[in-house]
Amino acid sequence: GNGIHKQYLQIGTYMAGLYAYNAIQCPMEAIHKRQSLMHNVLSGGLLGYLGVSSGRVGIPFLDPTTIYRSNIRPELIAFAVYGGMAG
Repeated sequence: GNGIHKQYLQIGTYMAGLYAYNAIQCPMEAIHKRQSLMHNVLSGGLLGYLGVSSGRVGIPFLDPTTIYRSNIRPELIAFAVYGGMAG
């Protein structure tokens, strides 16, 4: 039923995220003609920002009350967390 459909949607979201990560990172490596930690951080951070702003993913490792009590937008926190994980 509905649970299986949701599970397939989640798997598809993760697969699309991995594809998008590489699709963002590879042109940066081609332009600079080398691999860079900054490419990883920017790619992961951008996907985290877009994922949180669209409501598709959450922000791992942080307590939600801490996030919403801060004056920093959750999307920017997501950029930092996901960029840090990718780096």
